Amino acid sequence: SHRTGSPMGGPHGHGRGHGSPYRGRGHYGRGGYHGGRGYNRNYGGRGRGEGHHGGGIRDGPHTGFIRMRGLPFQATKDDVTEFFKEYKPIADSVLLTYRMDGRSTGEAYVAFETPESAKEAMELHRSTIGSRYIELFISNKEEHTRNVARSTPR
Repeated sequence: SHRTGSPMGGPHGHGRGHGSPYRGRGHYGRGGYHGGRGYNRNYGGRGRGEGHHGGGIRDGPHTGFIRMRGLPFQATKDDVTEFFKEYKPIADSVLLTYRMDGRSTGEAYVAFETPESAKEAMELHRSTIGSRYIELFISNKEEHTRNVARSTPR
């Protein structure tokens, strides 16, 4: 009977906070809310996948480099330059990274003319390109250089 409870965990997923008041109510407690606990575990797993831990830093010293995440797979360097155009990105620095099989990772690295420009560009965090929300993180020259190997010119 636990199995049937799990799908219910989804829609009532914010049961995380409100889980305990229901648990005492018998009819909820038995099937539905065991499912709720399973949901929490999955939720934790998903959170890690999205990089809430070590997914990138948003506070700290700016070095003039930014990492973008969540790009549409068909995004081009021009799209990235256009996204940041108010903030003086260095067009030649834009790196779009790819997996071994040639598919886009949805990440890009960009250098700016000054660390101040990069810091101001962070204001675009959660702006959109197409229908995708773009997340921005502080990057650095080492990370940029390391990813040159994963980028292929388009």
